[in-house]
Order: sequence, then structure tokens, then C-alpha cells
Amino acid sequence: MPCRKARLRRRQQRIHVEMESSTVSEPEVGMPAGNKADDDEDDVDDEPVESEEPATPSESDQAAEEAAEEETMAMMMGLGELADEAAEEAANSGAKKNRRCNRSAHDMMVEAREKQGEIPEEANTDPYAYQARGHRQSWDWIFARHYGPFDQTTSIPASCFTGLRRPNNRYACTQEMLQIFWIKVGKIKKPLQWPLQVFGTIAVRDVLDHNHIMVFDRERDNCQTLTKKDRFLTLTGPTRGVVVDVYPTYVEVDLKAKGATESEDMDLSYLVVRSMPCSPSYRAVPSRLSTLELTYIRIYDCVEVAISVKVRKHGFWPGCRGLFTASTASYEDLEIPLLAFEGDRLPVDASGRLELSRRVVCVELQQPEGKLLFSAKALRGSDEKDVRRVRKTFTPKKVGKTKENIKIGSCEMEVTVTWSLLPNCKYDYDSALRRYY
Repeated sequence: MPCRKARLRRRQQRIHVEMESSTVSEPEVGMPAGNKADDDEDDVDDEPVESEEPATPSESDQAAEEAAEEETMAMMMGLGELADEAAEEAANSGAKKNRRCNRSAHDMMVEAREKQGEIPEEANTDPYAYQARGHRQSWDWIFARHYGPFDQTTSIPASCFTGLRRPNNRYACTQEMLQIFWIKVGKIKKPLQWPLQVFGTIAVRDVLDHNHIMVFDRERDNCQTLTKKDRFLTLTGPTRGVVVDVYPTYVEVDLKAKGATESEDMDLSYLVVRSMPCSPSYRAVPSRLSTLELTYIRIYDCVEVAISVKVRKHGFWPGCRGLFTASTASYEDLEIPLLAFEGDRLPVDASGRLELSRRVVCVELQQPEGKLLFSAKALRGSDEKDVRRVRKTFTPKKVGKTKENIKIGSCEMEVTVTWSLLPNCKYDYDSALRRYY
């Protein structure tokens, strides 16, 4: 892309040089100095002298702008050769009309795709899947050489700046971040029926390294069962904080419904959701055989939060189900599920820590909104009111760790919250590692 931009700048410079050279008139041959005074009266013309109109540069400027627009549009779609042809044609014909008029960027992209061939039927029957397919093709054409393959996952871990010795340095700071609360499968189409065995991936692509931050990732032999009453996906991410800015942040979805055999698997949802600064926090997007519902929000001046829970004393869990959640004081009603289990025993690993399905969230640093609320619930039955609940409130920090003990029933646990700032880009992350670690 930098090479194409350089070619475009050189082409524009040539156009302006030609424009200026065409407007400069040739100098008249002057008379000798001695005869000038004698011939002043003879050279007087009764008719007014009409001055030549200078050539207006608007047509050439318009041609250059059209060339820039067409090459930018074509670079987005991967049409490098067509971009050069369109730019040369627009630069050489200064009388062309402004092709963009009042068309949107989507209309220009559709026109660019028409140059490659006819638009497939999918563009009309399933426009979101068609846009998702074009999004992937554009990535492979334009960005893969800079950021790696489409499916490459992020190399920046969670809590990357927790041990930073200088929290106010220029490499790490608070960020505007994307908080994903839940994703669920809404309506489904025939021939699908409840319950569903769902597998596939949901990933977010942010501005730090433009790679996948996994939100949901299940193989075919590890499906999640969705019922008509419980349609929520068990999210395992984001695996780190999602940094956003004025540019779009993409949520890329590729889900499938498991069939009796692999050949009978069906596409459940295939789409790309764009999050903009002023975009809604709830989206219901139809694609393939379902409608996917997403709830998320952008939060300003945030730090990354990583949560872990260690069981200090095993005991009787006062219920037949358990639910661990996290939320912020500014959105207290929107709880983020960290772990949901059934039975009277806590699911722990070999080190005695709870196997949380999700452990990374974000919280505002500014007070009083900046509060992290951790909650543990013991449910005795299907009635949500029959519950024993323990809640702890954590005040955020820029870096470091905060520990609190909780007890529910005869189970004693230690909750550790790890705070971390985030870099502005991948270069800042690499530079901070080399300098401070």
C-alpha cells in the first residue's frame, strides 16, 4: 500500500506541473530601449486590450481527485491493475464527471466488485454473509502481508503491563475498550431444530495488532449444546483487553450447527459486525440459518482486569448450581458470566483454582464509576430467587494486584484481581518489553 500511495503522489505532482506549464504564456519580444519612447504614441490602441483567461486548474484537480478515489477504492478491493488504468484514464481526461456524486462507500465497493464480474446471488439472499466473505478477501489481498494470515491470533497476552516498573511511561496508558457482555443465538430457520450442537469461532480484531482476539472457540468434537430456554453462548474471551478508537472494530463470526455426520453440518451464522464510536450497543444480525444477538459497549479511560479464584478450603456448596459474575458500577445490571456450573462441587484444576470460562474484563479508572463488582451465587433450584450471594467490590489501579477472601457456605476462596494498562500499538508493546522487562 505505501508503494501505491507513492505512485499516486508522483502522478498528482506530474498533473500539477503540466497544469502550471500550460498556464504560463510566452514573453513578448521587447523593442530596443531607445525607440520605445518614440513609438509610444504609434503603439496606442483605441480598443481595450483583452487579457487572456488563465487556464483553470479545476478540471485537472478534479481528475486527480477522481484518480485518488478510484485507486483507494480499488486498493480496498484488491484491484491493483484496474486502479492504475482508472487513475491514468481520469488523469488524461480532465473533462470527466465526478463519478462519486452522492454515493456511499458501500456503493463504490459494489461497483468495484462488478468490475470483477457479476454479483453472486448471495449478495441478495444473505447480504451479511456476502459482506463477511468480501471482508475476508479484502484482508487476504491488502492486510495479510502486514499483519499475518486472517486467522492469526494475537501475540499480546493479558496483563502484559502488570509488572511494569513505570506505570506512567509513554508505552502504556488507559484506553477506550470494548466490553462484550453476552452473545446468544436468537431465531433459527428450518431445517434447524432445538437443541443445537454449536461449534466454530467468534473473534474480535482491535487496533493493537489487528489479529484475532478469541471470544468463542470450539472444535466439532467439543460443541456447546443450546436449548430453546438457554441460547447464550459460553464465551471464553476476549482473551485480553480489546482496544478501540475512531476506526471500526470488527467482530467476526463463523458458527456451525453439528449434524449426524460432518457432511451434514450446516452453517449457523457467518457475518462481520462493525463497532463504531456511535454504533448501538445491541445488534441482532440475521445470517445463514439464524439471527445472532450481541450486547457490547465502548467504555472510556479503562484498565484491563484479569480475575482468578483459588479455593482455600473445600467444603459443601450450598446449592445445586453456581454462578460467578463480574460487572462495573456504571453498568451494574449487565453482569458478565465468568463461570456457570451444576452440582455441589466447585470445578477446580490441579492447582486448586476455579476453571473460569472467562477471566478478562475492563473497568473505568475514574471514580466513582470505576468499581469492579465480583459476585458468587449459589442457586438451590430453578428459582433464581432461591439464592445465596456474596459480593466484593474492588477499586481499580493502574498496575498491580488486589486480593480479597470470600466465603459461601463452607467454601472459602481467594479472589485475585490483576490490573494492567495497555499499549497504543504493537510497537509500543515490543518497545516496553525490550526496555523495562
